[in-house]
Amino acid sequence: MARFWEGLRGSKRLKGGFLYFVVALLVLAAALLPSPYEAPLTDAERLAFDLQMRALRELKPRPLAEDVVLVGINDDTEAAYPEPYALWHRHFARAYHGLALAKPRAVGVDIVLPEHSYDAIVPGSDLALMRGLVDLKRSAAIVFVQTVNRRGELVPVQENYTRGILGPENLGIDQQLRDPDSVSRLFSERASSQTGKPVPTLAGQLLRVMGRPVGEGYIDYSLGAPLEYVPLHVLVDRSGDAQWLEKQFGGRVVLLGSLIRTTDRWRLPVILLAKDPGAAIEDGAARDEGTLAYNQPGVLVHLQALRSMLGSGLLSPTPEAFRWLMMALAAVAVFLSVRPLIVIALAALVPAALAAASLATIYAAQLVLPIASVTATFWLALVARGIFDAVEAVIDRLRMQQHFAGQVSPAVMKEMLDGTMSPGVSGQLAEVCVLFSDVRDFTTLSEKMPPSVVTTVLQRYFDRMVHAVHRFNGTVDKFIGDGMMILFGAPLKLRDPCGDAVKCALAMMDELDKLNVEFAREGLPTLTIGIGINFGTVTVGNIGSSERHNYSAIGDAVNVAARVEGLTKDLGRKIVITEDVVSRIGEGFNFDPLGSHNVKGHSPVKVWGIRTARAAPAAARAEAIQ
Repeated sequence: MARFWEGLRGSKRLKGGFLYFVVALLVLAAALLPSPYEAPLTDAERLAFDLQMRALRELKPRPLAEDVVLVGINDDTEAAYPEPYALWHRHFARAYHGLALAKPRAVGVDIVLPEHSYDAIVPGSDLALMRGLVDLKRSAAIVFVQTVNRRGELVPVQENYTRGILGPENLGIDQQLRDPDSVSRLFSERASSQTGKPVPTLAGQLLRVMGRPVGEGYIDYSLGAPLEYVPLHVLVDRSGDAQWLEKQFGGRVVLLGSLIRTTDRWRLPVILLAKDPGAAIEDGAARDEGTLAYNQPGVLVHLQALRSMLGSGLLSPTPEAFRWLMMALAAVAVFLSVRPLIVIALAALVPAALAAASLATIYAAQLVLPIASVTATFWLALVARGIFDAVEAVIDRLRMQQHFAGQVSPAVMKEMLDGTMSPGVSGQLAEVCVLFSDVRDFTTLSEKMPPSVVTTVLQRYFDRMVHAVHRFNGTVDKFIGDGMMILFGAPLKLRDPCGDAVKCALAMMDELDKLNVEFAREGLPTLTIGIGINFGTVTVGNIGSSERHNYSAIGDAVNVAARVEGLTKDLGRKIVITEDVVSRIGEGFNFDPLGSHNVKGHSPVKVWGIRTARAAPAAARAEAIQ
C-alpha cells in the first residue's frame, strides 16, 4: 500500500488517472444508487429543472399574446349552487351556451361527464346538458376529459352525450405523467401507454381538433403570465352578455376545470395562478411539505402543456450520450492543482456559468442542459482532488516533523509547517533577545574522557538545556561545539523576550545543578557554564546560500551577546546581562551592577549580574543606588 501511495505521489499522470477513476465511480453511484425518489443525479436534475423554470419566470417573463383562458370552479361557485355537484347539468348547460355565443377557438373541459342519467332526480337535466353540448360543438372544437377507474379501465360516458354529439375525437384521458416525486414535468402520450401507441389526453385531443401537432418533452413552465381566471358562476350569470363573452373568450382556447382545494390537486414546479383560491397560503399556492413543488389544481397541467405546444414548443432534454460526455469533461477538474481560494471560486463560478448557459438555451433553443449532473461531477472532482491533496499535505507535514523535529526549534518548525517562513535566502529585521551559553574548560575535560563519554555528557547536557529553552519559548539557533545560541522573540513573537531570556538562564542553571548531582553520582566530571544575554535589532531568517541555508540571526546584538558571555570568566559570574536587557525588565529580579567593560570589536558595554529570582528593585533603581 505504501509503495502504491508513493507511486501515485510521484507521478502526476498516475495521480490524475487514479482520481479520475475514483470520480467516475462516485458519479456512477450517484446515477445508479437509489434515493427517496429515484437516483441522486436524476433527483438533482429535476430540482435543477424546477429552479430554472422559476428563474426564467422571474428574470425573463414570456406572456403569450393569445393565452389560454381558464374558467374555474371555486368555493364561491359551490356556494352559489348548493345542490350536489353531479346535478349541475343546467348550470354547465348555460355556461356552454354562453361560450357558444362567444365563439372560442376551442374548449377543453376538465370535468368528467356523467356516467349515469340523473333525469329521475332532476327531470329534464340530461336534455338541458345535451342542448348545451350541441350548441357549443357548433361554435367551437370541444374536448371533454374521460377518466379511468382503479383498475385502469375507462369509465364510460352516459350514452346520451356520446350518441351523435361527442365522438372519440372529443374525448381525452385525464392522465398526465408524473415523476417519482409526484411532480408533473414531462408530457408524452406515448410514455403513458404500455403498448407504445399514443394515449389521447385532454391536451393532446385539443391540439388535434385544432389541427396542431402533438409533441413530447418537458412542459415549459416558464411560459405565460400568472393566470387570472373567470369563475364558472360568473360565466353562467353573464351567459347572455354577448359583448362581454366575446371580449373574454372570442377566438381563444378555453379550459374549464376545478380550482377547489380538495379536488384534483397536482404537484407542479412553479406557481401558475396569480391567486389560487384553493391554496392554504395567500401568495399563490400551497407548497408541499418537504419539497420545492407547489400543490395546485390539476387543470393547470393540461393548460401549461397547451401553452407550451401552442407557444414555442415543449422543451427537449439533451441526449444521454451528450450528458455523459459533459460529465466526463467536468471530471477533468481532478487534474487541477491550485490554491484553495481558486478552487472555491471555480466551485461557484463554473456552476453559475452552466446555469446561465442552460437558461439561455432554454430561452433560445428550447433545450434543457444537464447542469445538475455536470455540476455534481465537477464538484466531486474538486472534492476528490482536495481530499487527496489534504492527505498528501498531512503526510508531508508528519514526515517533516519526524525528520526535522530534532534539528530545529519548535517555533522554526511551526513556521515551516504553516508555510509562513520565506523560502530561499531571506531576512528581515527583528528586535530579539540573544542568549549565548558555553561550557567552561570543556576542551580540557574532554581530553581526559573517551569520545563516547564526551558524546554522552554533551547529549545529556544539551537535552536539559534545550528543555529549559523550550519552556520559555526560546529558539535554539545553533549549537557551537559545547555552546548554544538562543533567540527570544524570533521567529515566535514574545510579549517579554528579555524577561523570558533571563528566566531561561536561571532555569538552565537550575537544570545544570541537577545534572551535576547525577554526574557526581556516576563519577563523571561536573560542568560549569557561562551565559551572556543581550537585546537589539538583528536580521533574522534563512541565512546562507541559495543551496544551503538555515534559520539564524546576524547583527551587532548577536556579537555583543557572544562577547558578554566571554566576560563571565573575567567577572567571575555565571550570568552576565547587558543594560539593554535589564532596562526592559520590570520588577522581579535582583540585579547587580557590574559596570562598563570593553568587548572585542565594540565600544564599552554596561553589564549586570543576577543573584536570585526573588522580588527586588528594578534595574533602574539599582543603578540609582550605585
